[in-house]
Amino acid sequence: MKRYLYKHRLIENLYSKKEEEGFTLVELIVVVMIIGILSSIAIPSFMNAGDKAKQQEATTIVSSYIKAAQAYYIENSSLAKEAGHLDKYVNVTNCNAPNPNPQNCKNNSGTRTSGDSKEWHSPSGYFHVKIRFDDLRTKITAEPTGEYSQRGYGVAGCFNKSSGSTKVVLSNEKGTLPSNDC
Repeated sequence: MKRYLYKHRLIENLYSKKEEEGFTLVELIVVVMIIGILSSIAIPSFMNAGDKAKQQEATTIVSSYIKAAQAYYIENSSLAKEAGHLDKYVNVTNCNAPNPNPQNCKNNSGTRTSGDSKEWHSPSGYFHVKIRFDDLRTKITAEPTGEYSQRGYGVAGCFNKSSGSTKVVLSNEKGTLPSNDC
């Protein structure tokens, strides 16, 4: 008899638990709100990650051009003023598509830029590269261009002949170039 009562109570207990299973509407709403808050924080970070990754192309390009400008100065005792000066030390590659933009540059192999060019587009087409100089410095910038101009992050670099120093600065604001005086 004790055994029968024990089994009977166990079965009644199981049936009563089934009715209590599940989540209440309030619990579901709280979970959905938490997921919404977390996604509103995470999605902008993911969106910026792609643009920051594109900035790494410009950083690599500007860094290598600045080192080439430094090597040119050491060898020639004058500042690098054009792509031809840099091209002696590093390949200066240009997107030679008719309308340089990421879509056109993707389908078009880049060409070497040499001679007296002072402006060209990065191989990907995301950046417009410029070389400028004054009495003491060679400055090279990679500015986001085209439809990417408002979303991209620029890069600026310079070589100072009086100190021999080089400097590359990355922008933290979209659509702008950082100031860079070395």
